[in-house]
Amino acid sequence: MKRIPRRALAGAAVALAAVVAVQAPAAAYGPTANSLGCRIYFSDTGAGSSPTTWADTFTLTQSPASPQPGQVVTVSFTVADGSTNGPVPLTAGSVPVAVTVGVTGSQTGTVTLNQPNYPSGAVAAQAKLGGFTATGTFTAGSAGALTLTVKQVKFANATASTYCSNAGDRDHKAAPEDTTIVQAVTVFNGGATISSITGQTGTTAARAGDTINYSVTGLAANAALTASLRDSSGGGTAEGSGTGTSTDASGAGTGSIAVPAGATTGSRTVVVSDGSNSVSVPVTILGAPKVSISPGGGGAGTAVTVTGTDWNPGSTVTVGGFKALTGAPPPPATSDPVVTATASATGGFTATFTVNDTTTAYIGASAGALFATANWTASADSCTAPAAGKCDLAYELTQTVNAGALAMSRGTGSSNIAFDGVSVSTSAQTATGALPAINVTDLRGGTYGWSLTAAVTDFTGVPIGTIGRDALTWKPACTAHAGATNAVAAAPGAADAKVNQATLCSAPAETDGTGGSFDASAELALAVPANQFAGTYTATLTITLS
Repeated sequence: MKRIPRRALAGAAVALAAVVAVQAPAAAYGPTANSLGCRIYFSDTGAGSSPTTWADTFTLTQSPASPQPGQVVTVSFTVADGSTNGPVPLTAGSVPVAVTVGVTGSQTGTVTLNQPNYPSGAVAAQAKLGGFTATGTFTAGSAGALTLTVKQVKFANATASTYCSNAGDRDHKAAPEDTTIVQAVTVFNGGATISSITGQTGTTAARAGDTINYSVTGLAANAALTASLRDSSGGGTAEGSGTGTSTDASGAGTGSIAVPAGATTGSRTVVVSDGSNSVSVPVTILGAPKVSISPGGGGAGTAVTVTGTDWNPGSTVTVGGFKALTGAPPPPATSDPVVTATASATGGFTATFTVNDTTTAYIGASAGALFATANWTASADSCTAPAAGKCDLAYELTQTVNAGALAMSRGTGSSNIAFDGVSVSTSAQTATGALPAINVTDLRGGTYGWSLTAAVTDFTGVPIGTIGRDALTWKPACTAHAGATNAVAAAPGAADAKVNQATLCSAPAETDGTGGSFDASAELALAVPANQFAGTYTATLTITLS
């Protein structure tokens, strides 16, 4: 029978509570070609042409590869192809497998590995039964070196069980011989703790720029230490670089590692190595502090739940309201009283803050140099009264006064003014007439004044003759329109003034406001010269409002 020399590989990572030992990837025997001896006669009488040697590829592993004392260790035995069946076909699951593994060294005993569902499907006569993996567990004892050895593989067919071990053509039920499938195991009893973190009051969390100080035990004596940050299992890409003092004769030592800028945040592990073995301790790497709020807006009296993450554990965090940012941060605080909370071991906190100040634009938190805010949407549409207080809803009232016009009007049919008739005379005469009332309305709602001014043409006679326009004079009158309430008083123009370019009526500008309704009229006088040609004389009088 072919014999394979014993082979051992270094161990892998394990985790126990807050102190963790970490080794190299999982140890294993194989996969390696080897041969076991046994007579394969499943469901047979034990006679005939059943094979007497089982050649296959075998693998023996345990996890964790370097356990700590008291840790449960899982042992797995894996077969690539399985043995060749005898002359009788087999049904699925008719050959449960039990593997006996011996434990020697710092503790002794045996471990039984089982695969109850074998083969996985029906197997014809003289065909391979197929690969399988059998597993079992044991509890690691005190620190030291162990050896795991496959002693026997039992195929427990109900008709005829088969026992395989190291020797050749025989049945190995009563006196199995240890196989050469052997795995070395080291029970490792090292550990690590975090003694302090600069910038932090506790030892559970750190942020970029902090230095983590650690101590270790159980590593190699007089060994230089190196440290790095890795994922929560102690693996993954290393971040940062730390060193430590050489361990003493017992394998104890101390050191530190600075958390680099851009370090991965969340659950991490400080891994410390002596070059062969490693120990680790969990730590939380904090990111930028953050706050979230619920609800995100509301009226006066709204109670807001403020939740923070990534704050320094144990620190006192102050929560308050802030106005809109008008210059360099931070924004100015509102008038609402602040509240405080203490960050947990993982950097979280929850606080309740009441918003009353309607100028609130943010709700924020601060602790030393750390500061974070969340946007707040203030609403004037609701408010919540405290138990012994009141709240107010304000309304903005709006009324539009539409501006009107500055306008004038005259009575119907009053556009023709007839003077009383005179006869040709050797003396000058005066003809009289009247300018009917003109109503002026100022509805502009402003502060401007207004005026009525006149322009008149010469009087032209038919068939002949002219009376100059300067012959026309008046006595203006200007009064409030009946029933009107006026903001100002209007004044008539000068009496006996020549009408052309004269003022009939005017109202002054006034800063307190102008407006109203006014009636302007005038008595007219026309000087008719002596010996004036007989005829009908006409002129045009134009009144302008401005």
